[in-house]
Amino acid sequence: MKHVGITLMLALLSVSGYAQTTPTPPAKADTVCPVPKVVKSPRLKTDGSIGNVKISVDYSSPSVRGRTIWGGLVSFGTVWVTGGHNATSVQFSKDVSIGGKTLKAGKYALFTIPAKDTWTVIVNTNYDQHLADDYDEKLDVVRVMVTPKILDTLQEVLRYDVQETSKNEGLISVRWEKLVVSLPVKTR
Repeated sequence: MKHVGITLMLALLSVSGYAQTTPTPPAKADTVCPVPKVVKSPRLKTDGSIGNVKISVDYSSPSVRGRTIWGGLVSFGTVWVTGGHNATSVQFSKDVSIGGKTLKAGKYALFTIPAKDTWTVIVNTNYDQHLADDYDEKLDVVRVMVTPKILDTLQEVLRYDVQETSKNEGLISVRWEKLVVSLPVKTR
């Protein structure tokens, strides 16, 4: 009986040892490992507050990558999504005033028309579009002329920020390459 028990135990140990040492079959020669896709203009979101209004900016963030941006990649005198790919959207939790006009709480597209000395900043109702392909001036809620400022250092990656400058006033700014463009916003 002892002999059967020992034999059974040795058999179990050899089977379990076999299972642990059995090599994994090699991968097939035609197996392709996926290479992660590099997103050149990742989708980003900036949140901030001016007064009691929460503001969110959703945009694609391209990089300079050694390119000529103003008057090159981004044409002067043409409507631009002020980012990459899909239109940049801005969402207000409450009513705001831009360019002396009241905008109801909600989500809007933010476009610009860059020029050498002054830019036109456009708030438009069609925030769900690719580039400016479906841009329609009839859907503009407000247009404001602003003067870009020159940055001391290169801003490689396009970035938005929301900054409160006083109790009920602030700026939505976009920085890229050597420029910053700011849209004044008033709240109640």
